[in-house]
Amino acid sequence: MDTDHTRLCLLLHSLPRLKSRQLRHLLAHFNSPQALLQAGPEDLLAAGATAAAAQDLALARRLGRHPQAAVDITAQLDRLRAAGAQVLVLGQPGYPPLLATTSDPPPFLYARGHPAALCAPQLAVVGSRRASAIGLRAATGLAAEAVDAGLVVTSGLALGIDAAAHRGALQAGGASVAVMATGIDSVYPRRHAALASELLDAGCLVTEFPPMTPPLPGHFPARNRIISGLSLGVLVVEAALPSGSLITAGTALEQGREVFALPWFPGHVGGRGCLQLLRDGAVLVEAIDDVLDNLGPLYTRQRPPRTAALAAETAPAHWLLALMGATAVDVDTLVAAAGRPLPEVLSALSLLEARGLVLREAGRYLCTEAGLATPRESG
Repeated sequence: MDTDHTRLCLLLHSLPRLKSRQLRHLLAHFNSPQALLQAGPEDLLAAGATAAAAQDLALARRLGRHPQAAVDITAQLDRLRAAGAQVLVLGQPGYPPLLATTSDPPPFLYARGHPAALCAPQLAVVGSRRASAIGLRAATGLAAEAVDAGLVVTSGLALGIDAAAHRGALQAGGASVAVMATGIDSVYPRRHAALASELLDAGCLVTEFPPMTPPLPGHFPARNRIISGLSLGVLVVEAALPSGSLITAGTALEQGREVFALPWFPGHVGGRGCLQLLRDGAVLVEAIDDVLDNLGPLYTRQRPPRTAALAAETAPAHWLLALMGATAVDVDTLVAAAGRPLPEVLSALSLLEARGLVLREAGRYLCTEAGLATPRESG
């Protein structure tokens, strides 16, 4: 973690009169947080800053903090460092490009795990916290098939459908992204702490809220726009009326994303939200092919659904060994070196680990003695 850069982002995020919309505009104008903070009052006003925001920036530049800020930046920085998190800045490398095209992208994202997953093709899978057993099975199975087709599964780490979607992706050997309504240093609900830890090994946690932010009610609708904004489409598995999942579907439509829904029978109260979406024009989903065929030009199917498990069993995955040695490396480094999608690299790592050729230590991977002795393939 670049401590100076992270502190600067936290400082900008703490200014009481520098709101998100204006911060986005100023970051785009000055091209970096550093240039923004160093800009003089005349340049700030000429760039569209309000007088109040320019005063806040001047105070922050002179004091290294804002006297009226409601947060302790040093404590926030310590939380980020302890969590192994990093800050992604709108307009800078690493910020998810699809989210950046929306009308309200967060100026800063805080991420743990493998932020490269945020830039991969994603399908949002969302639904009721009080899901039925059938709904949970559907979410798990559809998420697994989405992973088999080369997609990262994105959801909100909530109870019910969200958790089932995350678990389905992980069980299929794929990656999953959890968008949080809290700071990156805490998990809500707390019972999903173990699930969040698993996600760090194959995907990431991400939030727009700075460290030490509690799960306030208004944060969840804000979180939903990020779920849809990261994704090529939103699949609503099971939802009642009214429902937070319908808010996500609504933001998806505003962002130009495709919306998908399962066709529940009319007597199922928990599925009435899906029926409403279908009446409003959502794509009816019976199997993952219904989703894949409607994701549009930004998505190219990696391999046919339902054949991925067989492919994983038969593919040697030794091409990845050529990039590894006895020194542990993280997944992001391997993705960059391989030039292959994150889900494919994670699948290969899982296969090599199962065969005893690769060892995982603290989220990093290295070859075992057997792996070092295995002939390498560069294809």
